[in-house]
Amino acid sequence: MAGLVAFDIYLLGLKDPSREKLDQLVDDVARLTRRQPDDIRASLRQRGQPLFAGISLDRAKSVVDTLDTAGALLEIRPVVSPLSAEGSGRTVQCPRCHFEVPGDAVECPKCGLVFAKWEREQIRKMQREQQLEEALTKVLQVRQEWDQRAKVYLERHPFPEDAAAPFAQRMFQEEVPFQRLESDEGPILMTSRRMLILQGKDAILSIPYEMISDVDVGGGLVKKKDRVNMKLTFHGPVLIGEKPTTSVNFSLDKESSFYKDVVMDWAFARNFICGSCGARDLEFRLEGTVPHYRCMHCATDHEIDLNEAVAIPILHD
Repeated sequence: MAGLVAFDIYLLGLKDPSREKLDQLVDDVARLTRRQPDDIRASLRQRGQPLFAGISLDRAKSVVDTLDTAGALLEIRPVVSPLSAEGSGRTVQCPRCHFEVPGDAVECPKCGLVFAKWEREQIRKMQREQQLEEALTKVLQVRQEWDQRAKVYLERHPFPEDAAAPFAQRMFQEEVPFQRLESDEGPILMTSRRMLILQGKDAILSIPYEMISDVDVGGGLVKKKDRVNMKLTFHGPVLIGEKPTTSVNFSLDKESSFYKDVVMDWAFARNFICGSCGARDLEFRLEGTVPHYRCMHCATDHEIDLNEAVAIPILHD
């Protein structure tokens, strides 16, 4: 190599710009650098200055992991410093096989690792990990907002305590049930995250609102006069039983049909987005038993967890 590769780390901002998170960031940086908190706060006000400069790859990883707990949004920039005359005889250790090689070596003579390529791959890996963490943070923030919206609904619409009992085994602790519908196909529970459909004695189908592309209530023929059809159409195929399907039909009783607007409100207000670029132009598909979608803007693939009601970006190495 013509020089030694090091890394500068810049602070772009905080996921949560509260005073508490800023104090945590300052404390973390002080612990990592042994600088005074007042000096760190002063340096944070100087735009364009790196928070850490010229640090090694291992230290950069440690810094990113530590500051991520404070919700720091970071940019990692590689920098190459020329080798000094005194350092021309310096040796470094190959990160793959730990063989000692000259500091200006391009590749390891023992295992053939190209150092510049390896360094670029490590940078991309750190960036992908940070990108995934940011995507998950956004999901959790949105989830909390909808949990709160369900609680507001409950203030105006009392919910029987035993209405969610048949679904308890599949519900999460923070999940908020707020409306139950009755149908010939089985009871339907609306929660702050998804629709749970009881099929038989123990089988429960989980459909995130984000999977629903259309809700049609009142169309089609009914077997009983006091029933109202409700058809849920999905953005892509979902495995129900052993058969992939893009829609499911329910025969609601008369009282449950009065809540059709609630179903529409929650289904139409929720959409999956790309965890990488935030776009909503998505192409859905089924791989085996697991629904996926691909962003049509940046081609990032996502895996949908129907039970968790979340889509996780698949960030390939």
